Amino acid sequence: MDKVKRNYEIYIIVDGNFDDATIEGITTKYENFMKKNGTEILNIDRIGRRRLAYPIRKKVNGFYTCFEVIAPSDVVGKLEKNFRIDENILRHLAIHMSATDLKEKQDYLKKKALTLARLEAERASEENKTAAAAPEAAVKAEQ
Repeated sequence: MDKVKRNYEIYIIVDGNFDDATIEGITTKYENFMKKNGTEILNIDRIGRRRLAYPIRKKVNGFYTCFEVIAPSDVVGKLEKNFRIDENILRHLAIHMSATDLKEKQDYLKKKALTLARLEAERASEENKTAAAAPEAAVKAEQ
């Protein structure tokens, strides 16, 4: 039977008190698990350490990671079971991304990139104006 693969975003929060090598080891463990079970990993976004909104298991910091994958639904179920068993994973979330969701996300990221580029260009032009005005002000101050 051919398994239907779907797009997912899988988020995990690892205990933020671990050192970077331990967190990387946990991330690699689940990355290898996904690859072994026929999952295509599109992107791994290591978001980083953040303060949690509320304590989870008496922890206040967590390291957030997002996996963007194309996977069969049974693999996602196995993965969630492993997340529940693993004491190092504070929280997990698997989101099925429909075609509409993917298009909206791509549009949002494009708009965000354009906005950031425009702001960067405006900032650079302001710096150029300031740099050009500085020598003229120094000459006027000397007179």
